[in-house]
Amino acid sequence: MKNVFSAIDKYYKLSDSSKKLIIDKLEPFTLKKGEILIHDLEKNPYLYFIEKGAVKTHYFNEEGSKKVVWFGFEGSICFSLSSYMNIDTDFINDSIELIEDCEFYRVKISYIKSLFKNHCDWANWGRSFIENTFVITIKEMNENKARSTKENYLNLIKNTPYINERVALKDIASYLGVSPVTLSRLRSEIEK
Repeated sequence: MKNVFSAIDKYYKLSDSSKKLIIDKLEPFTLKKGEILIHDLEKNPYLYFIEKGAVKTHYFNEEGSKKVVWFGFEGSICFSLSSYMNIDTDFINDSIELIEDCEFYRVKISYIKSLFKNHCDWANWGRSFIENTFVITIKEMNENKARSTKENYLNLIKNTPYINERVALKDIASYLGVSPVTLSRLRSEIEK
């Protein structure tokens, strides 16, 4: 459960008594590489803490190609945005797929929301979690638009130095918006 609490602490430092409110509600959950944790358009009732392993979030674009938009590793939190926000939508069509065998701890979103409602410490955590996630998403979108593919790749490996060992070339290429051949050339150029 080490990565659960590192994920929680990343957003807001909860008191020990507040952390105890979630411990009994966390369920261990495992899936194998290639399985889908959350299907597109699915209202999945859980918030998942990645204890071990890696996932990718992707959608299918107009051409039917898979577009990777996020990678999650140990200490990351993943969930269905439409379930978390309690909205019916067909524009949030992301799936979360395992790129390694994973061990998760999951908790019902409804339980997390009851903590937000009844405990100030948890309400502060929830606010901080959403604010941080929003800021990081906007920052990444803006920076990725302004930088070259090479700069985006260098930034990705700087922030996630183990990504080349754990994620397939085609998925990194998709995330960067280039073909695997282009990324392979870029890697060769950088290694020189």
